[in-house]
Amino acid sequence: MKVLSALFTGTGQSWNSVRVLLLAAALLALPQVFGQGYYLNTLNFVAVLALPAIGLSLLSGMCGQLAISHGAFFAIGAYGSAILNVRLALDPMLATVLTQAIVVGVSAAIGWVVLRLRSHYLAIATLSFSIIVEVLIKEWPRLTGGQQGMTGIPPYQLGPLQLSSDAAVYHVYWPITLLMFWFALNLAQSRIGRVLRAIREGEPVVDSLGISVARHKAMIYIVSSVFAGLGGSLYAHFVGFVTPATGSIMFAIDIIMVLALGGFDRLWGALVGIALITLLNEYALGFADYKRIILGAGLVSVMLVFPRGLLPGLFDLGRRHLRGAAK
Repeated sequence: MKVLSALFTGTGQSWNSVRVLLLAAALLALPQVFGQGYYLNTLNFVAVLALPAIGLSLLSGMCGQLAISHGAFFAIGAYGSAILNVRLALDPMLATVLTQAIVVGVSAAIGWVVLRLRSHYLAIATLSFSIIVEVLIKEWPRLTGGQQGMTGIPPYQLGPLQLSSDAAVYHVYWPITLLMFWFALNLAQSRIGRVLRAIREGEPVVDSLGISVARHKAMIYIVSSVFAGLGGSLYAHFVGFVTPATGSIMFAIDIIMVLALGGFDRLWGALVGIALITLLNEYALGFADYKRIILGAGLVSVMLVFPRGLLPGLFDLGRRHLRGAAK
């Protein structure tokens, strides 16, 4: 019982590594249980979409900066990699790396401007940036394909292995996602993570201690944007096409819904939330006209029962159960 309790509550890099390794083992076993068809394809989307969710959890949940720009950076990642690969004939891997450099530059420039704002002002400013990116994608057809988007984006190739099957994508994308997730967990428990949580609680107090709030906010904004940009690049080379809907404002709102469902201040909640939302989206396809209503009703129901999100609520229930068992 003590080991099980420590597995859920233990802190430090060693416990992060143990939990991520256990998740990796479970993911390795899933194809043997469910086969390599529909469910494997769905899990690949979970791996891709988990990256912007984890990035936003770092920025909003840990640092308290509510930004609506992760859809835009997801689109920059997707279109940047597609343009460099299809238009300029660069290798997909090289295109992805160069695209992340572009994301770093853009997020640093945008962050320098908008991170001086707080609360809803920051949300409005980053929403404006997302609108600008969406308009540029639609109104620059010679580069982005405009409303028609871009097709013919090839998958990644690792030596002789081309990631053209769901199984190949699964065994490459999930290790990337888990590695980024492990990095995020360790960042959250580092000295930088403690500073970021202090910023969330009160910026003036952190400033009074001689710690640069602006530098830390800019750093986490860039890091979280790279998570979204990498997710966009992986998405483009997985599905083989991109459209203006990729990384749209609705996509950004969906990511916020994911965090509200799983728990804003829990990185594990981002994984749980994106898995639930992706599965709900798939099962609600037969109710296309009412899908948003179903998702909204589900989110409201969870928030009524667990105001802090599903994962924190389940943890609270588990703690109460363990205390009751101990008595």
